[in-house]
Amino acid sequence: MYARPKIRAPLLGALFVSAMSLAPAARAAEDPVSAATKAQAAFFARDAAGLSQLVAATTPWAKSTNPRELYAYAYVQFRAQQVALLSKRESDSEKAGEACIAATDAVIKRDPKFAEAHALQSSCYGYLAGLGGFGAIRNGTRSGKAVEAALALEPKNPRVMLTDAFGLYVRPKIAGGDKVKGCVKFREAAAAFDAAGTAASAPGMNWGAAEAHYWVGRCASETGNAAAARPSYEKALALAPDFVAARKALGR
Repeated sequence: MYARPKIRAPLLGALFVSAMSLAPAARAAEDPVSAATKAQAAFFARDAAGLSQLVAATTPWAKSTNPRELYAYAYVQFRAQQVALLSKRESDSEKAGEACIAATDAVIKRDPKFAEAHALQSSCYGYLAGLGGFGAIRNGTRSGKAVEAALALEPKNPRVMLTDAFGLYVRPKIAGGDKVKGCVKFREAAAAFDAAGTAASAPGMNWGAAEAHYWVGRCASETGNAAAARPSYEKALALAPDFVAARKALGR
């Protein structure tokens, strides 16, 4: 029989701290809704390290046959894609975007009427298009087709509406973009989120309300109407207290 090795108290404490630091990410892999909630919070706080942990914890779901797990994995990758782009880590953003698209492809093959999966895929394609390069036109076209599919299925879904609004807002005019129409649709999406309240989305993963209000404020700011923008930024921050962009817009 081998003797049990002795672990010194400082080392035991370090191991305990290390285990506790990994616990949130490990738990995330057990619950798609929890993982999506944590990913959204990490995005608002621009917490790249937290998102990296979530990506690692949810990676097994990339090969899942469960649409909810695949969707949650895609959503975590989408938030990682955004934060990487904000941090100017373009290669990481591209990698996360491609993972998001692969996962939403798998979701849609299993459930073609999953409107929010089409919308999420549109967003991931859209951010890839924003990186430019040879694939920009192709990715932009695919983003447009994906949101069209989502709108055909659930035109009044707030997340689908938000995705449509953002696409119009950022897309070049030559590709059908229209910032004015995008701003109108942001207002419509924000109103739809308010009307839905805490009602769960199809997969039980709610996201987008704070962003819809933020973009309503952003549209008002860009027209020089700071007074109209402030309530929207405040609503965004009330919904997501760690929303860095909303806090900065309010000068906090």
